[in-house]
Formats: sequence, structure tokens, C-alpha cells
Amino acid sequence: MTRAHGTYGRFATYYDFIYETLVDYDADVRYLEAVFRKFLRRDARRILDLACGTGNHAIRLARRGHDVLGLDLSTEQLAIARRKAARGRIPIRFVAGDMRSFDLGSTFDSAICMFGAFGYLLDTRDVLRCLRSVRRHLAPDGVFAFEFWQGSAARPEPYQSWFHKVGPEFELVRLSEARYDRRTHRLRVEFRFFAFKGRRVRDRFDETHIVRLYRVPEIRSLLRRAGFDLAGAFAVERGNRKGFTSPRNQTFRIFAVCRPTHA
Repeated sequence: MTRAHGTYGRFATYYDFIYETLVDYDADVRYLEAVFRKFLRRDARRILDLACGTGNHAIRLARRGHDVLGLDLSTEQLAIARRKAARGRIPIRFVAGDMRSFDLGSTFDSAICMFGAFGYLLDTRDVLRCLRSVRRHLAPDGVFAFEFWQGSAARPEPYQSWFHKVGPEFELVRLSEARYDRRTHRLRVEFRFFAFKGRRVRDRFDETHIVRLYRVPEIRSLLRRAGFDLAGAFAVERGNRKGFTSPRNQTFRIFAVCRPTHA
């Protein structure tokens, strides 16, 4: 993640505890393989996972026989990813790097950027730098698959929500308040974390995350400027259900697949 707008510092400690409840990572990986079959038309042997976080997609893809490299800016999240891979004896490489600009010295059949990570690229210049870096690392017939959030479906502000879960070691409460600026197309989310051990507060901290929201025509235009064609844009339904249906104006999460223009 881009540290300036989403630190994933102390948040990293609780990331898996939260999202293992909210995201079906196994279903995500099955969907990615369906995307590869549909658009790559061959096996995606080598995969680049941009903003890989704690490695939940990368590790599952590696278990299914793919050769995966994960890149992320958060050293805290990468440390967790490496520990999980080591425990499972999974041969996977995690690299500290900025998805805005990177040079890995190799090419990949596919690149992916899952959940809200693409939105952390706030400026058009950074978006184009990222896309051009991805293009340089793709095979000529490769595909880039990523998710973005759509501004037309942003909820009225302030949108408040909360998460609560009791685990064997601690109890966690996360409060959030989101505000969308329709002029700048930026969604600002204020998080407040409270971790309890019995009646004692084990941890307490705040984090602010800012992500950029888009519309499909804007994504298509940015891709063209970076040397890609948008091959498909698909709705992510409630419950993280991904398929190949067209998005609507009120679709918040959209999954995009693109190819280099010369492919």
C-alpha cells in the first residue's frame, strides 16, 4: 500500500483477524483462475501480486501451483506474509517496493491488484506510473486484473460502520467513518481500533486511509494512456461475489481486466 495514505502499520497486526471474516480468499483465487482462463487463454504460471499485503491471495495462488511474487510498501504486512509462507513451507518471494514505480527484472503472465489497493494511487501521475510499470513487466499477451471502487455508488456521508470480533487471544472493535468528496473523487476513512484482553485495553490507535474512486470511462481512458485496452469490467456483488456481469451506476466495487494494446 502507499504508506502516505494508508499506513497499515499497527493495522497490519489485526488485518488478517478482520478480513478472514469478511473476505472469501479461496473464492477470490478461483475467480482469478477463471479470469485467466477467459482472458489469458492459457495458464498464468507467473503472477505478480501488487500491494499483496499479508499475502492472502499470493499464498493461495502459490499453493495451487502458480509462481507468485508479492510486492508491497508496508514492511509490517510483508513480515506477516513471510511468516505465513515460511510456516506453510510455500516457496514464494515477497518484495518491499512501491507499486507506483518498480523494476523487478522479470516478466509475468499476469499481474493482480486486489480489493481496494488500486485506489491508494491518488494522483493521475502515480496511476499512470503504476500502469506503465505493470505493462513493462507483463508478457506481450499478459493480463492485468484489478479492482477499483466506483464514485457513483459512494454512500452519503458521514457513513459510519463498525466491526466486532472475539478471538482466542483478544477482542477487537473497529469503528469507521467515511466521507466522499465528489469534487476530488477521494474517499477518506477514519478508523478507530480498540483491542481488549478481558476487561483491559490491550491496544488503542487511529488510522486514516484515503482512496480514489473512479467511473469505468475514466479507468478506460487511464488504461489507454498507459498502453492498455480494457478487456472487461465486472460487478462485485455483496458478499464479495465476483462474476462476469456488467456493473451498474450503483455498483461500488468493480473488477477490471486489461491487456497491453499491442497484444
